[in-house]
Amino acid sequence: MGQQNLSEKLFKPKFNYPETTSLIQRIDASTTQFSSVLEGESNSRWYRVLNTLLWHWRGIPTLEIEAVLSRIAVSDKKHSDDNWLDSVIGYQSGNWIYEFLTQAAEWAGKAEQICQLDTECPIEDLDRPKMHEYWLTASQFASIASYPHYKTDDLAAQAQSYAYRAYKEALEYSPFTLKEIDFKVDSSVVKGLLHLPTSTVSDKPCPVLFMCTGLTNLQIDFYKYFADYLAPLGIALLTIDSPGIGLSRQFNLSQNSTQLHQAVLEQLSNVPWVDHTKVIVSGFRVGAQMATRLAYLMPNRIKGLLNFGPIIHQLFVDKAVQQTLPAMYKDLIASRLGLNRISNVQLLAELNYFSLKNQGLINRPCNAPVMSIVFEGDNMSTEAEAKLIMSSQKHQIVKIEAKQITPGLQKAMEKSTDWIKELIK
Repeated sequence: MGQQNLSEKLFKPKFNYPETTSLIQRIDASTTQFSSVLEGESNSRWYRVLNTLLWHWRGIPTLEIEAVLSRIAVSDKKHSDDNWLDSVIGYQSGNWIYEFLTQAAEWAGKAEQICQLDTECPIEDLDRPKMHEYWLTASQFASIASYPHYKTDDLAAQAQSYAYRAYKEALEYSPFTLKEIDFKVDSSVVKGLLHLPTSTVSDKPCPVLFMCTGLTNLQIDFYKYFADYLAPLGIALLTIDSPGIGLSRQFNLSQNSTQLHQAVLEQLSNVPWVDHTKVIVSGFRVGAQMATRLAYLMPNRIKGLLNFGPIIHQLFVDKAVQQTLPAMYKDLIASRLGLNRISNVQLLAELNYFSLKNQGLINRPCNAPVMSIVFEGDNMSTEAEAKLIMSSQKHQIVKIEAKQITPGLQKAMEKSTDWIKELIK
């Protein structure tokens, strides 16, 4: 792949790209101060919601994140909106995508220095742990470069492409196996990434957790959960991008949000490396709407439902909650719906269809066991929201205290994997 090639393709100043903050026309202004453990914090000087806690949890050095943000903040280049520091126009210094991709390239360069591309270095002689770490960090910086991953942001799409190339490179040097799998969706295809917990393919199929990602995540953002918590238990991780993002960019988000995921579950029996009788479906944030929908529509194909900070009803129907959303989130929803403009009235009308209560699903018990993990102070995903999901077997709710967020994240992961282990034994 090569740092030089990346520089040739992306690292020349260009000014003809639409700037991210200008892609969606906002009918209503939004100046709300917003804070959420799993989403990050908004600031009146930043268009993007900064999620430094989870970025660091994914393995990105906090000091480097702050350094990149500082370079963006001090830029004197022309902005599309002078109120927002992260709105520098053109692919040049100070531009969000440029600065985070530059950081990604630095980490890719470290990997390439271990074994230059023009030498014949036996793979067994490489410092594999460092190669893995460097490429993985490069992929994560490139993922943040693309954030918030708008469907019509062509420059962000290039960042996503680089993020996936670096991620695949990282997995070449990991103790695990990565398989790319195409699943048919009508006349199209959605590409999933299957992470197997061993370096060589075993004859014995693995239990698998099928992750439904949130709106602000690429599917490669969940590697740490797999590597640290699932793989040691011999559990595989299967991911696909949500509609309108990453490798699912060609699809629009719709009230039938699980179209892609249903196709995957239906075809999982054709995947030889996983045990399709031991599938846990999991949802992160709005991904929980998709995961929960799957649990109700296809209960016979899963062993259990695991949700992190589930968003399944209140956000979709409550005007007051929607008004707390910063501009980025409103634009994000519009982008995924395939809209180029959004108003508060239209947002309420569009999101109303996504409520699982309005769809009539969660008015009856789910036939699968359920675990929901909620975080204190998260007004987008409260304990009351989690309790809307009923189970004919058992619904366990784990509440993480706001004062103990970092150890709380670890507790949440440990609780979830203990629960999974019981289900698949």
